[in-house]
Amino acid sequence: MRTLVIIILALMASAFALQVGAETYVVVVGIAQYQDSRANLFLPEKDARTVAAIYKTRTEHVATLTGRQATRANIIKVMNAQFAKAGKGDMVVLFFSGHGYEGGFCPYDTGPRFSNTLTYEDIYSVFRHCRATRKVVIADACMSGGIRSKKRSRSRAKSKSDVVMFLSSRTNEKSIETPRMQNGYFTAYLDRGLRGGADTNRDRVITAKEIFNYVSQGVKSLSKGRQHPVMWGNFDDNFVMIDWRQ
Repeated sequence: MRTLVIIILALMASAFALQVGAETYVVVVGIAQYQDSRANLFLPEKDARTVAAIYKTRTEHVATLTGRQATRANIIKVMNAQFAKAGKGDMVVLFFSGHGYEGGFCPYDTGPRFSNTLTYEDIYSVFRHCRATRKVVIADACMSGGIRSKKRSRSRAKSKSDVVMFLSSRTNEKSIETPRMQNGYFTAYLDRGLRGGADTNRDRVITAKEIFNYVSQGVKSLSKGRQHPVMWGNFDDNFVMIDWRQ
């Protein structure tokens, strides 16, 4: 009996050590002006710097790509390099701000008719080769909620890993920005929420449910019902998005 208790305590201590020692690996992308001069944006690169600043308070593993650095090939290359460092129990985060479409995101060098884009399949391909059990995609991009209608992407997302897709708008919606603000509507509330605004129970841990409720309510109110963030994936409400206790 004593031996069993010792074993259980050892396992609990090991699990606690794993949780405390967990790392976060982040890739942040923001594109305001595009190679082909498609309708340029105002705030995505500011969005990228805002989100990078949040995660830099929690981890040294933050890679940022903006403007012409953010080609499709370079985004995938940096994701592979950054996320390959993650081990089991760690978390990887991709943040993207820029143009989107139903099938994914538009890198700097996106071609005509949405050729050469960063698709959800591209992202899942990187995820499949990453050992981290917690994986997050956050996007401030038009029509980003279109992943929910992609059956193939949906089947690829379901795995033993926890995957959170936190997307700024529904399939048929724009993600709104205005030059009068420092960030797009979604990123503005994401920033406030991750920094503590979403912490409804004041335990210094921001969960998926807390951040979704906070950002969703804020964006819907600010946009007067024109923009509705969505959250989808293989996770539960208590999935930890950011932990301020340490």
